Amino acid sequence: MGTQAFTIKANGLISRIRTPVSIRQSLEFCRTFNLRSEQVDVVALWDTGASLSSLSQGLAAKLGLSKVDRETVAGFGGYQIANIDIVDILLPNQVVIPNVRVAEFIDNGKFDVIVGMDIITLGDFSITNHGGLSVVSFRMPPGDRHTDYVAEE
Repeated sequence: MGTQAFTIKANGLISRIRTPVSIRQSLEFCRTFNLRSEQVDVVALWDTGASLSSLSQGLAAKLGLSKVDRETVAGFGGYQIANIDIVDILLPNQVVIPNVRVAEFIDNGKFDVIVGMDIITLGDFSITNHGGLSVVSFRMPPGDRHTDYVAEE
């Protein structure tokens, strides 16, 4: 598989990175257990402070996800036991991340998915803010060099 990438340009400077995503129960999981997989379009928050990607309990219920595990996760409100599901996440420009192990969180009405470092570290992720506009870009797999702003000086 070649490089998959997307770029999102904001109309100004952003304080949060939110992108459209599509979520479905893992197609591989569905084939294994002879289940149907429906796809839903939602908003995702990109969170470099989250080690594990997550989705809202409401979205999990809407998709009829099959819980595969429960584990203790750390969140903004402390530690809690969370249901674990396996999903495919389709980022903008059809960048597909299959078989992602996600924890469920309580719905907040602002976003349904958190894209964590488990996904961000699969590729290169950048935010630039030239001319008062924010541009977010992501590609997988990572490129063949690092961005080094000090070396560019």
